[in-house]
Amino acid sequence: MPCEVSDELRGWRWSEYPLAPAYPFKLTVSDIAGGFCETGRDVYLRYVLRERGRANERVEMGGFIHRVVAEALRAVKSILYTEGLVTGEELRARMEEWGRRALRQLLGDASPRLAVSAFNALWSRAINVYASALDRVRSRSPYLSVDGAVSLIAPASAEYPLDGSLIGLSSSIRVDELLPPAIIVEVKTRGYRQVYDVGLAAYALAFESQYEVPVNYALMVLVRFNRDYSDFTVYERPTLISDGLRQSFIERRDQLAKIVEEGIDPGMPSRCDPDCPYLHVCRGE
Repeated sequence: MPCEVSDELRGWRWSEYPLAPAYPFKLTVSDIAGGFCETGRDVYLRYVLRERGRANERVEMGGFIHRVVAEALRAVKSILYTEGLVTGEELRARMEEWGRRALRQLLGDASPRLAVSAFNALWSRAINVYASALDRVRSRSPYLSVDGAVSLIAPASAEYPLDGSLIGLSSSIRVDELLPPAIIVEVKTRGYRQVYDVGLAAYALAFESQYEVPVNYALMVLVRFNRDYSDFTVYERPTLISDGLRQSFIERRDQLAKIVEEGIDPGMPSRCDPDCPYLHVCRGE
């Protein structure tokens, strides 16, 4: 995909129009691109009326899946840095032990029955992927340093922190994964929504504002589980961070910040998302 981005829409132009924030309020990327409410009434309820959201089972499971993916990446890196370039079979055994210890800490408010099923599927896939990658790396060169090998086996950084304050976002936003040199990866579990692309643009602009390094593409990873969370399919969606996406981020950011700063109730959407954590408020339950 060819990429031509106007310089005025790069993150390092954060202090100039059109990227300079119109309002002082700092939003999260989830506020802008969570995909729950097209009018932004969820933001109004959260910040103006101070209502508390209620996550349903599917949203809780989405959070749990994110935690497992990040923990698997942390586990393989920790094992290899601690024990060196063990064999693939040894890594499998170590990760199985790690998983037995980690599951309870990762549960949160997710359904234990579904969470165990999802964990087993995800952890088994992670073990197979990382152990196979380790064997390939070991066969390629016996003289690689541990650091060099880890960069090939598990190159991503999980929960990568970014400061989005220069572009009107929170100072502590987190990218699901960052692949070198500057590829933003977001994992989604509720299917694809067009507004998710705007979230990728938000992360890209934050990265550019912080490091002054261009981010032209991002990767959305869609994880689709079956009903009992015993198996899943992964779809990868490369996304061009175009002028249009960047402009959509600016418009959405300013619209939502205005709602908060001026206390404007934007009204309910034509259709409420069944996963919205504020359904009970809008329905008067």
